[in-house]
Amino acid sequence: MKNRLGIFSSLLALAILASPCRAETVTLSVPGPGSLSYLPVYLAKAIAADQAEGLDLRLHYVGGGPLALRELGDNNSDFASAGLPAIASARADNMPVLAIGQFTQSAMYVLMLRAGLRNRVHDIADLKGMRIGAASSIRSARSMGSMMIGYLLQHAGLKPDDVQYISAGQNRDSTRAALTSKTVDAMLGDEPFASELVAQGIAVKLADLYLPKTSNELLGGAIVHAALATREDIYMSHPETVRKVQRMFDQTLKWLSQHNAQQVVEQLSNQSGFDAAALKALVPVLQRNTGMFTTHLSWDEIAVTNTERFFHSQAEDPKERNLAFRTFIRD
Repeated sequence: MKNRLGIFSSLLALAILASPCRAETVTLSVPGPGSLSYLPVYLAKAIAADQAEGLDLRLHYVGGGPLALRELGDNNSDFASAGLPAIASARADNMPVLAIGQFTQSAMYVLMLRAGLRNRVHDIADLKGMRIGAASSIRSARSMGSMMIGYLLQHAGLKPDDVQYISAGQNRDSTRAALTSKTVDAMLGDEPFASELVAQGIAVKLADLYLPKTSNELLGGAIVHAALATREDIYMSHPETVRKVQRMFDQTLKWLSQHNAQQVVEQLSNQSGFDAAALKALVPVLQRNTGMFTTHLSWDEIAVTNTERFFHSQAEDPKERNLAFRTFIRD
């Protein structure tokens, strides 16, 4: 009997040692699916970078950066990805969020014009008197898109009341519907959806901010678009989880920097939001816009400074105007 108990105990010990450790589940709210701006977030799951860190990454798709931050603030997610200016807006409204790394090094937007206006509108100043699609904000966080369209119009010499703002959503279908129905004359869009609409004859590109030359001319340099955020309580109470997530994205960004557009597309082929049309449009976008993403999850000091300047230029109240990014950015 003792021998049998000893054998059973040994087998049980071996079974426990052989069984895989249960992965730690982390939930990340992110705009999408399918937006090129948040490609590293989708890729982390696609290339199993989460598994390499003992994580089970659950992506919670929402309709924009402010909604991703609201999910984070409401404890419905552990991390969020949003535009750094949107994170700053949430922080100015006392949301306990911290930014812990940047994914992108450019303002990843395309200002699209309804194709029927191509002969009337040749630059941004020509949008005076027209209907502009605006990304939605929420009470506690303004969207980076709404700030960006305001900045571009201001840079072109237009005042806020020179145009009519129309809430037009941010996803692929709402963008297409707003332009084809002539609800809006122009709006910011994301890749690869902007290139899809151009290929379909629905829109033309008025300004492509993915291009470094255009960003330098219009924005004065690099802008941090997609960034990673978490709550203060998670950052303080679960530092190892935060480090695992940071290492997961370090791996993902390194992988992205070492693979070509076709290899990226192959990894995304089974991911939500990337159907055949989106994948076809994505290849040339990736090929012509190199250097959009960082090579590891860190901060570019010049880009952060430029983003802070941009945010202050679009501030709506003293709390935003006086917010120093160093108060909520962490390495």
